[in-house]
Amino acid sequence: MPIKTTLEKYGFHAFLLPLFFILHNYLLYYGLASGSTAIWLFIKTELVFTGSFLLLLLITRHANRSLQLTTLLGFLVLFYGVFKDFFDDTLHVHLLARYIVLVPLLAVLAILLVVVIARKKDFRKVNLFQNSLLLLFILFEVVQLVRLGTDNLLQHNPLLKNNRLNPDTLRVPSERPDVYFLVFDSYPGNGFLRDFLQYDNTPFDTALQKRGFYVVAHPRSNYNRTQFSISATLNMEYLDGLSPWSGAKYYNQAIQGIQHAVVPRVFIHCGYRMFNLSVFNWGAYPALMKENFLTLPENQMLLYNTLPERFRHDIAWNFGLVENYLTPGRQQLYQKQDEEKMNAIKSYNHIAIDSLFKIPAADTAGPKFVYAHLYLPHIPLSYDSNGKPVQAYTGTVTPAMSKAAVLSYLKYTNKIALRAVDSILQHARRPPVIIVQSDHGYRDLPAGMAPPMRYFDNYSAFYFPGKNYTMLNDSLTNVNEFAIIFNTWFNTRIPMLKDSSIYLPFP
Repeated sequence: MPIKTTLEKYGFHAFLLPLFFILHNYLLYYGLASGSTAIWLFIKTELVFTGSFLLLLLITRHANRSLQLTTLLGFLVLFYGVFKDFFDDTLHVHLLARYIVLVPLLAVLAILLVVVIARKKDFRKVNLFQNSLLLLFILFEVVQLVRLGTDNLLQHNPLLKNNRLNPDTLRVPSERPDVYFLVFDSYPGNGFLRDFLQYDNTPFDTALQKRGFYVVAHPRSNYNRTQFSISATLNMEYLDGLSPWSGAKYYNQAIQGIQHAVVPRVFIHCGYRMFNLSVFNWGAYPALMKENFLTLPENQMLLYNTLPERFRHDIAWNFGLVENYLTPGRQQLYQKQDEEKMNAIKSYNHIAIDSLFKIPAADTAGPKFVYAHLYLPHIPLSYDSNGKPVQAYTGTVTPAMSKAAVLSYLKYTNKIALRAVDSILQHARRPPVIIVQSDHGYRDLPAGMAPPMRYFDNYSAFYFPGKNYTMLNDSLTNVNEFAIIFNTWFNTRIPMLKDSSIYLPFP
C-alpha cells in the first residue's frame, strides 16, 4: 500500500501526538530530565490516549472519527500551557490567559470542533495533513536530539557568543598564582541583611579585611538563578536572549555553557591542576554532585504545559487541594524524597568542605584552580550557628522563625568561610588568589518579606597576592571577576561590562 494511501486511511496522529509532546519536552530539558522518565511518561500518555480512543469508539462507532476526537481533546489538554503563555507572555492579553476565561473559551472551541468532526464522513485529507505534519515535527525533534548528543552543542548555544577570549591565543604567564573560587550559594548582600533581616554582617567583613581581603561594598549578581549566574561568570559575558519569560531550555543551555566555559579552559591551557568541587561538569572534570536545578520533579516538569499540571501548580496549591487529597503513601513518598535530597545536600557540603581544607596543602606539579560551590547558606538550614545539627528548615514556617533560622545558618556559613580562607592562606604552596562570592542573593524567605529585585544583592570579596586591588571597585558584578584576574596576571585586555541584571522567575 503506498505511503500516501496509508497516511490518508489511518488516523495515526492520535498516537503520534503524545510522542511529539514528550519528545519535544524532553529536548527542552535535555541533560536535566532523564530518558527513563521521558519513556515512562510516553507510555502512560499513550495508554491514556488509547483508553480515550476506545471509549470514544464505543460512543461514535467510527474509528477515524474517534481518532480525530482523541487528537483534538488530547491537543487541548497537552498544550493548554502553550495557549496560556501565548496570551500572557507573547500578546500580553492577560485577561484571556486567566483560567476563568481561557478554559471556557477552549471548551467552546472544542464543542464547535466536535460538532464539525461528528458531521464529517471523509477523513482522508485531514488524516494525510495531520499525520504528515506530526511525522515532520517528530523527525525535526529526532534531528535535534542527535545534534544535542554531539560535541558541537556549544557552537549552537544561543546564550553564549564566546568571543571575549580565545584560550589558545594566550601566552602562559610566568607568574601563576593558585586560584580559589569559593561560591556560597544564596549568600545575601549586607544591604539585604540590614533591610530585611535587621542584621549587621560587619564582623564578617572585618574578619576578611584583617586577612587582607578587599570586600566589595555594593556587589550585584547578574542573574538570580545559579546556573545563569555561574555561566555568565565562567564565560565572562552576559547570556544572549534571556528575558523574564525564558523557558526551561535556557536552563539547560546555561548548564551546557558552564560545561564548556572559557575560564576553566584558560586555566587548563596555562597548566593548572583543576579541582571541581561543584555541582557542574566541566568537560572532563565531573561534578562532585550533579544537580539538575529543576524546581519541580522531572515528571511534573515534562508535563508542565498540560492542563492538569498547570491547574495543580497554579491553583490547586492555593486551596490545599493537593495536600488534602494525597494518599498517606504518596505523602510519605514525597517526604522521603525531600529527606533524601536534604541529606544529599548535607553530604555534598561535607565532602566539598573537607576537600577544600585538604587541597591547599596538596603538592601538585603546577598551580591549582579550585572551584568550590557550597550550599551555604542555601536551604536546607541544617545547622545552628555553632554547627549543631537542627531539624532542617525548608521555608515553610513563620517569618519570625525563618529569620532566626537563616541568621543562625548564616553565622555557621561565616565560620566555614573563614576556616576555608585560613586553610588556604596557611597551607597554599604558592601565593593564592581567593574569590569569596555568592552566585545570587537570598531567595528563600517567605513570600512578601523581600522584593524579588533584591535577590541580586550578593556578596563578593577578593584576596590578591600583593594586595593589588587597583582594578577593583565597590560596584562589581560577578560577570567581571575573572576578567579582572586575567587582566592582572595573564596580560589580557578584557573590557569590563556594566551591570545588566535580569530577574528570571521559574516555576
